[in-house]
Formats: sequence, C-alpha cells, structure tokens
Amino acid sequence: MLRQLIVNADDFGRSLGVSRGIIRAHREGIVTSTSVMINMPAAAESIALAKAEAPRLGLGLHLNITSGPPVALPDEIPDLLGPDGLFRSQEEVIASLPTLDMRQVERELRAQIARFEEIVGHKPDHLDSHHHITYLSPPMAALMVQLARELGVPIRRPLPGGADEVARGADMLMEALGPTIDRAYAEEMVETLLSFVRSAGVVMPDHFIGDFYAERAILGELLLMLLDVPEGVTELMCHPGEVDDALRATSRYVEKREDELRWLTHPSTRELIHSEFIQLITFADIQKSGP
Repeated sequence: MLRQLIVNADDFGRSLGVSRGIIRAHREGIVTSTSVMINMPAAAESIALAKAEAPRLGLGLHLNITSGPPVALPDEIPDLLGPDGLFRSQEEVIASLPTLDMRQVERELRAQIARFEEIVGHKPDHLDSHHHITYLSPPMAALMVQLARELGVPIRRPLPGGADEVARGADMLMEALGPTIDRAYAEEMVETLLSFVRSAGVVMPDHFIGDFYAERAILGELLLMLLDVPEGVTELMCHPGEVDDALRATSRYVEKREDELRWLTHPSTRELIHSEFIQLITFADIQKSGP
C-alpha cells in the first residue's frame, strides 16, 4: 500500500509574511496544501499571490471563530465577538462551548465559505479549523461535517489515527480543554466523535501528525516523523511563515514559523521524501478517490 502524505500549512492569509513563507515552503520544499484564514485582511492578496506563484498549491478553508474580524455582519453574530468587534480569544470560546449559539456559528462559517468561493473562484479543497475549534464539541463537529458534506470535500482527521487513537485523542482533548473535563469523559467524547465522523461518510486522511510545532519544530524531529509515515494517507500539519509586524500583532506563535520554513525546505527533508518513496498529494487527490 502506498504511503501518501499531505503536508498542509495552516494560517494562509494571516499576514503577507506568513503567506509568502507558505508559498516558499511549497515551491522550495514539501508543502502541498494550505488552509486559508479567509477572514483576515491579507487573505485576498495572499490568494492572488498563490494563484500567480503557486498554482498547484491546494487551497482549503481554515474555519475560524477565534482570531481576527468576522465575515458575517457583526449584529448577526454578537455572541462570537468581543467589545473590539473581533472574535473572542481561544480561551474564551472554549469556556463558552456548552452554551455557544450554534446558529450564529453557522452564519459565520457559511459566510467564510461564501467569501472563499468569491475570492478563489471555486470551493475549498478541504475544511479544517483554527485552534481545532470545530473538533472540541459535538455540535461544532456536526456542523463541520454538514458543511463538508454539502461541499463534497474532505475534512482534516480530528484525531491521530492508529490503534491507540482513543488514548492519544483523549490526551489532545484534555490539553485543549484544560481542567474542565476528566479523562473518562474525554475518552467517551473521542469515541463519540470518531463514530459520528465515520458514519457521516465524509472523506478524511487515515492519519494525522500534529507534532511538528513549537519545540518539536526541528530538523531531526521532522525527519523522524517522515520516516514513521504509515501506509495510507497521512496529513502533516505545519505552520511555516516569514515573520512580519502583522504576524507579531496577531499571533503568539511567531519566530518558530521561520524555523518550520527552514526545515520544510531543507535538502535532507526533500531527499528523505524521495528515498522513502512517499508520495506527496493534496486533499483534492483523496476527494477524487474517496466514496
């Protein structure tokens, strides 16, 4: 069985520097796909750059209710916004998940899809979400799956895949949600999410690697992750970019983006992909081969 790998760079459009870095990681390295923050001010210019300089770069949508300005009219989604008119912080949104008005969330996410299609000229080739927010509650997961089914596109696998998926998924969930849940509840939620996504019939990769980040964004770690890519389709999530003032003003993850860019374009990384016979693909490729 083939070892196929989608290397997806999140946060395209967060700033022009981030977008330029992602395009470099595609042209000079192993990035095959990116997820657009369509609500951010640099999104339209970034998409124009991608069309001109990286026409084979897969473009998906980074569904977002935790950073930047909304796409929907503010008076249609008041509960999602802070006093400054921007989305509330990740921490605030997570704390409000049990009472979040899903009608307002749906209005915003549908507005983001419509803007993506207007600017790009076609539907996104996949859906994922900023801070994984659509995977942190059953109603959010249900909405994401509904949108993906309507569009006929894949989604990011919500959990790592493999035999220990429930245990590893519970670890990820507890890290994201903090002390608000215990392990038994986290494992139950993971099992429910997996069962729901599988039964919904949406296409997604077989495996997900989300560890190339922060202190693990070093060359040795990346090479080990690539050596361990299993058979089937795997997505490796990354966050390369070139640092600029707009990024510094809007993100806590800044300088490490340039480290990620350095290693994703390193000759050793590209050589390992070739020597291990790993096929680089996009989400559009699994959409074509999916059910």
